[in-house]
Amino acid sequence: MKTELVRKLSQLDSFSQPDIELEQYMTPPELAADIIHTAYMQGDIENCEVVDLGTGTGILAIGSALAGARVTAVEKDAGALEIARENAEKLDAVDAIELVERDATGVNSKFDTCVMNPPFSVHSDTGLKFFRKAFSIADAVYSVAPRGVRERIKELSEEYGHEVLGVEEYTIALGPSYGFHTEESRETPVDVIITRRIDDNGT
Repeated sequence: MKTELVRKLSQLDSFSQPDIELEQYMTPPELAADIIHTAYMQGDIENCEVVDLGTGTGILAIGSALAGARVTAVEKDAGALEIARENAEKLDAVDAIELVERDATGVNSKFDTCVMNPPFSVHSDTGLKFFRKAFSIADAVYSVAPRGVRERIKELSEEYGHEVLGVEEYTIALGPSYGFHTEESRETPVDVIITRRIDDNGT
C-alpha cells in the first residue's frame, strides 16, 4: 500500500508561487505516504472522518482519501486550495474530499483523525495554534513538526487531554521554493508526532 501511495502522490502538482508568509512547501510524497500508512495501520484512516488542517496542495488529504477516509481539507489560501482541487481530480479522489476555504483555527467540527503539516516560524506561534486546534477537534493527530518543538508539543498535548504515542525522526530535502533560496535543496530535520486523546478512564 505504501509503495502505491508514493507512486500516486508523486504525480501531484506543487505550489506554483509559494507564499513565504504561509511557509508553503509541498510535503514530500514519501513522508506523506509514511504518515498515511502509519495512521491506516493504527485504524485511524479507513472509514474515518479525517481533517487536514492547512492542506496546501492537498497531498495528505488526498493520501487519506485514497486509503479510505472521508476527508475535510481546510486551507485559507484560495490559490493553494485550487491546486488541491486539481490534484484531487487528477487521482480521482475529489468525491471523498470536502475542500474548505477557511483559517484552520476556525474549524469546530469533531473528527476521528487529524493529519497535518502546519507552518512553523521562529517569529510566531502559528504552528502551535494548529496543534491546539487539532488536539481540540480530533481524537488522533498525525503531524509534521520541526525537530526542536517536540517537548512543547508534548506539553500542549497533555493540556488538551492527548498523549504522545510516538515520535519518528525524518530528514527531508526541501527544494528552493522561494526566489532567495539558492541551494538546489536543503536537508531539514523534522518529527512526525502521533498523539491520541485519553478517555475518562485514562486510556
